[in-house]
Amino acid sequence: MLKQPPMWKVPLFDTDLGEAECAAAAGVIRSGWLTMGDRVRAFEESFAAFIGVRHAVAVSSCTAALHLANQALGIGPGDEVICPSLTFVASPNTIMLTGAKPVFADIVAIGDFGLSAEDVERRVTPATKAIHLLHYAGAPCNMDGIMAVAGRHGLKVIEDCAHAPGASHKSRPVGAIGDFGCFSFFSNKNMTTGEGGMLTTGDEALAEKARLMRS
Repeated sequence: MLKQPPMWKVPLFDTDLGEAECAAAAGVIRSGWLTMGDRVRAFEESFAAFIGVRHAVAVSSCTAALHLANQALGIGPGDEVICPSLTFVASPNTIMLTGAKPVFADIVAIGDFGLSAEDVERRVTPATKAIHLLHYAGAPCNMDGIMAVAGRHGLKVIEDCAHAPGASHKSRPVGAIGDFGCFSFFSNKNMTTGEGGMLTTGDEALAEKARLMRS
């Protein structure tokens, strides 16, 4: 009888929270202002500076950020949005929430889980309005290729940066290259607020629209 090899136990996540986080959470509770107060504004400003954009809009999740990005860009019924076939369900779900149709494109290769710019171009139709891309596991996509396709066809670009705060493509932070960047602060992400997300953009009009829609 063959002996079974030992099982590896790999945790889904391993948060590193200590007394500083406990004190910060207690400070929020004692303040009596639990949502959208000074601490949230300070976080938005810090995160915008970290990503290198003018605006960051805090939301309840990356899913909410993706949905707001679609809505702020005017995506709706009759539109098509190209998105990765290898992704979290939030990407196609938030496209469908607007009434638009998700169109799946392939990854580059087994060794590169980023969205293929070549396959994206093959999927473009007159109904295509935007491209959703995912920086899978925090590894940046080929943003030069994606942005070139978007430029040729007049498409908007939404970056799903759920696992990618601090990642960069050719020295440009992800979340600062497309029209919107969408980040997650869920408990198993690189940085966490327990729940939460952030929408980033360099466009003041889009940021203001997103803030109004968030409320």
